Amino acid sequence: MKFKYPLIIALIFLSALATNNKIIQWKTFRFYNQLENIDDPIRKELQRDEFLSDEAGTQTLVINLWATWCIPCQKEIPLLNQLVDKYENENTLFLSVTDETEKDVEKWVELQKNEPRYFPLYENKRLINYLFQLNPETGIKKGRYPELLPTNIIIKNGKLLLFEQGFSEETIVKMDSILTSIH
Repeated sequence: MKFKYPLIIALIFLSALATNNKIIQWKTFRFYNQLENIDDPIRKELQRDEFLSDEAGTQTLVINLWATWCIPCQKEIPLLNQLVDKYENENTLFLSVTDETEKDVEKWVELQKNEPRYFPLYENKRLINYLFQLNPETGIKKGRYPELLPTNIIIKNGKLLLFEQGFSEETIVKMDSILTSIH
């Protein structure tokens, strides 16, 4: 009898968590469902940004989802910087998207020897949730951050060309190959 009440409370708690995830998935899906192209949400975010608004029409978007606490994300930065150096003048925009504050990221950058040379979008959970939904892999829980960091995405003219999760040098080689083939 004394285990009955904690069990009921635990079941209610688990039900609430599951319901919350479904609500977040539904809100994110509803928010972006009326878009014509998969890159519309990113372009809308760029238009809102004073510094990046001129870049909203860029044909190719290379998006890196990351966090300062993510060790694989940190290992990836110098390799991504090499891609930025190679393709930045090719109508390609490199973006880093995080849910962390600009202040927190700037503090972290001060301590690094390899700081990202791609454009940041800070505190953007809604966009991150949307981008995780682009994952073509079936069986992955979608619409809830975080899935797996780092995540790299390439979109050209509304078409998803790459969605890779986790760090590996093979991913960087694949990104380079795709960017070479479209430029």
